[in-house]
Amino acid sequence: MEAILSGIKKGRYVPGQRLIEADLTRELKVSRGPVREAFKRLAGEGVLVLNKHRGAFVRAQSRDEVRDMMCVLEVLAGLAAKLAARHINEGDNRQRLQEVFESAMHEGEEGETLAFLDERRRFYDTLYDIGGNRELQHMVPRMQISLLRLQFQAFVSRKQHESQLKELHSMVEAVLMGDPKKAERTARAHLRRRRLSLTTLPDDAFAAAAQH
Repeated sequence: MEAILSGIKKGRYVPGQRLIEADLTRELKVSRGPVREAFKRLAGEGVLVLNKHRGAFVRAQSRDEVRDMMCVLEVLAGLAAKLAARHINEGDNRQRLQEVFESAMHEGEEGETLAFLDERRRFYDTLYDIGGNRELQHMVPRMQISLLRLQFQAFVSRKQHESQLKELHSMVEAVLMGDPKKAERTARAHLRRRRLSLTTLPDDAFAAAAQH
């Protein structure tokens, strides 16, 4: 199962892609049993879609599913930013956030690359961690977020990408200022704009979801 999850995070397996059982057993040097069990578990977690006649596919999200997920993420990210702002001056929190943010911005200079997606994931993981609310961290659907980013990576224009970087910068500034209200407001505004940009994409962006 970890091999499949790792492959998704690295962009080796992308939304809508069919996973061939025989290929995985050969590649991972395991029997079919563990692969089939991994398929079932990942399907239960919403990472894969199992089709009785066609096999296993990496989950692709429909327009409505994206809208619903982004509405939830707006609330979660807003709360995470607010909590992080409250705790930013504790321990090495400030340094940690600055380091992961600078790393994300550096990768972001090259556009919506896999390296940037990975660094942005690290940034958000750190933001949630600094907030210190374990229940909130457990609620974040990390793999679904990774799938969402991969699904729409090719549809993000340079202008949209640059706009996202500016919005992230504003959010981090508010957190570093220790301003919980502003941090929550900027984080939610960022996710809201992201939702609008994704849900208004052309049908091609959601074609993989329609196939399964």
